Amino acid sequence: MYTRIAVNVPSITGLFDYSLPPELEGQLGAGHLVTVPFGKQTVQGVVLELVSQPSVAETKPVLDLLDPQPVLTAAQIELAKQLAESTLNPLAAIINLMLPSGLSQQADTRFEIRDSRLENGHRSRITNHESRKSSLESRLLDLLQTRGPLRGRQIDRHFSRVDWRKTAQYLVRSGVLTSQSILPPPSIRPKFIRTAQLAVPPEDAEASMSKLGKTAATLKRRQAALRFLISVLEPVNVSWVYAESGCNLSDLQEMDERGLVVLRETEIWRDPLQRIESRELESSEPPELTLDQQKAWEQILKAFESYLLPPSSFIFHPSSFLLHGVTGSGKTEIYLRAAAEAIRRGKQAIILVPEISLTPQTVRRFLARFPGQVGLVHSKLSEGERYDTWRRARL
Repeated sequence: MYTRIAVNVPSITGLFDYSLPPELEGQLGAGHLVTVPFGKQTVQGVVLELVSQPSVAETKPVLDLLDPQPVLTAAQIELAKQLAESTLNPLAAIINLMLPSGLSQQADTRFEIRDSRLENGHRSRITNHESRKSSLESRLLDLLQTRGPLRGRQIDRHFSRVDWRKTAQYLVRSGVLTSQSILPPPSIRPKFIRTAQLAVPPEDAEASMSKLGKTAATLKRRQAALRFLISVLEPVNVSWVYAESGCNLSDLQEMDERGLVVLRETEIWRDPLQRIESRELESSEPPELTLDQQKAWEQILKAFESYLLPPSSFIFHPSSFLLHGVTGSGKTEIYLRAAAEAIRRGKQAIILVPEISLTPQTVRRFLARFPGQVGLVHSKLSEGERYDTWRRARL
């Protein structure tokens, strides 16, 4: 079996076939993010399809699978192909628009001074023949000497609007610098915290209280930690246990070895909406529609019945509706019902808020109606929050 891949290399428009190594058989499919060899580089790519026969005589193998879950759906792949064709852009550039910042990475070059003696000798030649080019050489060498090996994008930030790459390649050919092609790993990944949880029935934990330490101070800390874990029962961030009991990690590790406590790494979702408390939310009961709302809703419901295909299909024929009404006339309730109907049919809904000042009010309305199902995306989110919101939308 072979894979057809769009590689994440600027200006490359074609698709490339790679062989599927035995260790990845059964794990790869359309939409998976992988690393592959491309020339002398290692680059990222997205699998578009599996094929039985490659388009070339010799193929290189896929190197690694970066995410066990596909990063693109079949619908997104088809949309990306259509956009690439209609806008005359590389397919990889369109795919990058569909991935959260930090997940997709492009190959880069790492520069390093080869030998301080060569660097000093070259610097003396620069001093004897100062020019604009040699001045840039000196500045580049100063930067690498001060900060050590740097990637090309790091040097870009230092030499804003200066074409330093030709100078760097000249220094590589001169033997002053070394260069190495690298592929940075994704800068975002799931976040894990260390948690503690009671591992035995509360009565067994109570019975062991007198045997938790040899000194009075140790015994007091561990008893406080164990009593706190008895009171909560569920996994708790160890920092919370420290704050409530005064214990430390070695105390918890000792109780873990005794089988009283379980320490584990637990994934947490970075969700900006967690800061909104449930008491702040309005009633989630849908109100009775007014006559005008009912007329509008009936038209939208007809469109659902007429155009949406079964949930397994990603092809649909959209209908557009414009709701007209003054503030407070009930337009948001129609949006809420349309979103609920889409979800009931196995689809998803995107709500675009026209003004940032309307976001808190709109978010609370949707959170109250769809608890645990709302994700928020805006320009002020951290990369981790954006990544986790994107992941939740794929579940």
